[in-house]
Amino acid sequence: MNYVGIDLGGTRLRVAIAGAGGPIQHVVRHPTEADRGPEHVINRIVKTIEEALRHERIKPAEVASMAIGMPGPANGKTGVVLSPPNLPGWRDVPIASILTERTAIPTYLENDANLAAFGEARAGAGKGARNLAYVTVSTGIGAGLVLDGRLYSGASGVAGEVGHIVIEPGGPLCNCGNRGCLEAIASGTAIARAAREALETRARTQLRHRESDGPTAAEVVRAARGGDALSRRLLDRAGTALGIGMGTLVNLLNPELLILGGSVMKAGGLINRPMQTSLKVSSWESARRGLRIVAPRLGQNAGLVGAVEWARLQATSAARVQATR
Repeated sequence: MNYVGIDLGGTRLRVAIAGAGGPIQHVVRHPTEADRGPEHVINRIVKTIEEALRHERIKPAEVASMAIGMPGPANGKTGVVLSPPNLPGWRDVPIASILTERTAIPTYLENDANLAAFGEARAGAGKGARNLAYVTVSTGIGAGLVLDGRLYSGASGVAGEVGHIVIEPGGPLCNCGNRGCLEAIASGTAIARAAREALETRARTQLRHRESDGPTAAEVVRAARGGDALSRRLLDRAGTALGIGMGTLVNLLNPELLILGGSVMKAGGLINRPMQTSLKVSSWESARRGLRIVAPRLGQNAGLVGAVEWARLQATSAARVQATR
C-alpha cells in the first residue's frame, strides 16, 4: 500500500507519496493561495493529491491513508482546524473528514510543527531522542513536541504553540489578537513588518534599495549580511525574543534536544547569536544541562516526512484495532 503526506502552510502547499516502508517519492508543489479562503484551498489540496497520484500511476484505492499537517491551532483528535492566524477564514473546519469524503482515502490531521517533529524523530536529527522539541521559525512560529518517545499534542490538540508566548506585554499586535507574542516579534512576517515600519521613518538603510515591494525577511537578512545596521538591529531583536521563548520552553519541558528550523533560521549567526545569549539568561542552568541545539536534518521535508510517517502509523493502528474485532 501507499501513503500520502500533505504539508499545508500559509504560502505553500506540498503533497508527497511514499510506498510501504519506503521514502517519499514525487513531491508536487503549488502556492496555497490562502487569501482566497478555505473552500478554494481545499479544492487545491484535492487537485494536488490527484496530480501526485496520476504522476505515480496510483489509484486512490491503493492508498492506505493520508495525513495533513497544518498551522495550529488544529485538533488532531477530531480532525478539525480551529482558527490558524495565518490561514484567513479557517475556523472549525473539519478538514480530515472533508478530505476523506472528497478523496475516499482515510485522512488524519495534525499540527504541522508536530509532524515536523515526528519526522525528525523518526528519520532525522531527533532519531533516538526520547524528549525533543522541534521549533519552526518561518511565516509563523510553532513547536512540535516528542515527550517520552511519544508525540504530545495536549488535552485539545494545541500543545506547542510557543509562537504565542507573550514576550513583550503590550508589544506588536499578533495575528492571534494578543500583543507581544513571540510570533509577532521573531517570525519572518514580523521581521518584514518591522522593516516596513522602519522605512516609514527617515532611517538610513540598504533596504530602501530593495528589489521587491516588501521588504521581505530574506531581504532584511541579505542587508544585514551586507553590514546594514538597521537590519542587524531587527534580527538582533528577533533573536533575543526567540531566546526568551526557547528559555521558557526549556524550563517547562527539559528536552534533551532542541531542533530549530524554518526559513528565518537560515539567517545563521545573525539570529543564532542573540538567541543563544538570550536563552542562556532566560533558562535555568539545570534545565539546559545536556541540551543540544541542532538544525533539522530533513530540512524543508521534515513536515512531509512526518506526515507520511504519521499516515503509516495511523493506518497500522487502525489495522490492529480492526484485527481485534
